[in-house]
Amino acid sequence: MKEKCLILGGAGFIGANLVGSLLKSGYEVRVFDIVGFSRKNIEEFVNDIEIVEGDFNNLSQIQSALRGVDFVYHLISTTVPSSSQINPCFDIESNLIPSLNLLELIKKSSVKKVVFLSSGGTVYGIPNEIPIKESHTTNPINSYGIVKKAIEDYFLLYNRLWNLDICVFRLSNPYGQKQNPKGIQGVIPVFLHKAINQETIEVWGDGNVIRDYIHIKDVTDILTMALSIETPEIIYNLGSGIGTSLNDILNYIKENLEPNLNVNYSEGRSFDVPVNILDITVLENRFGVENLMKISEGISNLYSHLKKIVV
Repeated sequence: MKEKCLILGGAGFIGANLVGSLLKSGYEVRVFDIVGFSRKNIEEFVNDIEIVEGDFNNLSQIQSALRGVDFVYHLISTTVPSSSQINPCFDIESNLIPSLNLLELIKKSSVKKVVFLSSGGTVYGIPNEIPIKESHTTNPINSYGIVKKAIEDYFLLYNRLWNLDICVFRLSNPYGQKQNPKGIQGVIPVFLHKAINQETIEVWGDGNVIRDYIHIKDVTDILTMALSIETPEIIYNLGSGIGTSLNDILNYIKENLEPNLNVNYSEGRSFDVPVNILDITVLENRFGVENLMKISEGISNLYSHLKKIVV
């Protein structure tokens, strides 16, 4: 009998890619997302998965979604770093409290393991050293990072008190297919979309902000593997371990894909960490990670994909 996975937030960019990875690995999949959510990202899988619509804040709906499930992925986030600053109370009410309720339900269920997707880009704050190890102090500078870290802490608490098998990934900056090229997150698809349509690319700051970018296939391969191996370290940085600036990305696009770029640089934002590169040594040792996709290949592949579909 196949084991079943519940993906909370399974219709989003990461969730939809994870659906494909789990199906390929032989798992049954149940997707939970908001009422009326778009099926666009998962349309190729709709005949192979179970779909549940509901409210993450609704205990009875989450309890129902957990029935018969072996593994849970918690990918839901109602905010992004910029929006979390606008209403921190909403961030707590819609992310932290429901996550704690989820843990209470899982504690009483037959779930074998739960995986939480945290933020390697915000929980550490402005780093004291690069690359950033999991043991680095956490000092988030926005509500998004504070709430992610608080959820992590509750996961660790439930592991310690009730022996819940948990795995927390501090994810860097994923990119790839199914990411919204017109969204407010994901600079690579946004830059490519604007370049293809000859629109002005808006950059906050001078373009020297450095991030750790990882292709979505590498992300979902590792998320899937977490179900079949022991993860005693519990918290893992999930990135490429390589830093790339916004200007590096723009220069690659200009030199290799779209030579006529129009870029507008604006004043930097106070909640943006200047440099974030993750140390992935623990991940490599536990998951045997190797041959992650190079960012040049990932950008080129995404460009080819977007050229076919973007208008």
